[in-house]
Amino acid sequence: MKTNNLPLIVGISLPLVFIVIISAVVFLPSFFVKPQHDFVYTTTDQTYGYYGYDQGYKNTYGVDNGKIILVPVPLVIDPSLKKELVVYKGEMPTLYRYDVKTNTSHEISLKEAQSLSLDLGPSSPDGYTVSFQSRNDGIFEVFGSNNNNSGLFISKGNAKKRLDGLVNNNQYYWYQGNFKLIGWIK
Repeated sequence: MKTNNLPLIVGISLPLVFIVIISAVVFLPSFFVKPQHDFVYTTTDQTYGYYGYDQGYKNTYGVDNGKIILVPVPLVIDPSLKKELVVYKGEMPTLYRYDVKTNTSHEISLKEAQSLSLDLGPSSPDGYTVSFQSRNDGIFEVFGSNNNNSGLFISKGNAKKRLDGLVNNNQYYWYQGNFKLIGWIK
């Protein structure tokens, strides 16, 4: 090898080395996200009904002594109209169990959920949390890139992984309001 080719080799290989290092720093932490505890959640697709009234459920969920319970939603009454501001669309939201091993969700009944032992959290017993994160693509949005970096992530420390197996994941989560983590399964 000639020494006069050394600057050319360094000039070509150095950017490649930087690309490999940056890729490892960005993508490698998600390979180490291995939560051990499934969780129970619901999606409350909050919509607005007639005349701007909220459409909600008569009950929501809570955790008491490690068991899921139904919690009645208090009536919201407009004093000037003397009528309720909520149009109920059902008794309670649908419950789902998220399997962290397979990254899938499936619907469960209230009876099934009540048989589970839950940890309210906010973190799982092994230290993972679920949170909504919204990021843009910086200057590259100018060139028509999309914003698919937003969504719900499970994370511990700096390592995180997007939760792709959620029910209603085809709808775009503009905010965390339509996802509610009920508890972590012990």
